[in-house]
Amino acid sequence: MNDPRSSIGAFDPDEALAIVGGDKDLFLELVQTFRQNYACELSSIRHAICHRDPEALRRASHHFKGTLSALAAGPARHTVALLEETGSRADFSSAEPIYAEMEQQIRLLDEALSNWC
Repeated sequence: MNDPRSSIGAFDPDEALAIVGGDKDLFLELVQTFRQNYACELSSIRHAICHRDPEALRRASHHFKGTLSALAAGPARHTVALLEETGSRADFSSAEPIYAEMEQQIRLLDEALSNWC
C-alpha cells in the first residue's frame, strides 16, 4: 500500500527532462528557481484565500500551476488547478483543505527533487 506522504510520484523525472529537451542543467536551474520562490507563491495564494479575493487566487494559482507544470509535478499541479477553479468560481468553501493538501504536496515535491538531484 502506498504511503500518501511518500515523495515517490511527486514529479515525473522523465517528463521533466523531456520538457527541457533533456538538458539536466536547465532542469536543475528550474528546481533552484522553484526553491527560491515557492514560499512566496504559497504566501500569495494563502493571502488570496484569507482575504476571499477570487481574482487574486485565480491569478496566483495559475502562475504557480505553470511553475509546477515545468517541473512535471502532476499531483501538486492538479491541486493548484483546483485552487485556480475555486478562484474562478469565487467559491471558497473548499479552499482551506485544498490549500492544506497543496502545501503537503509541495513538501513532498521538494523532498523528491532533493532525492533526485
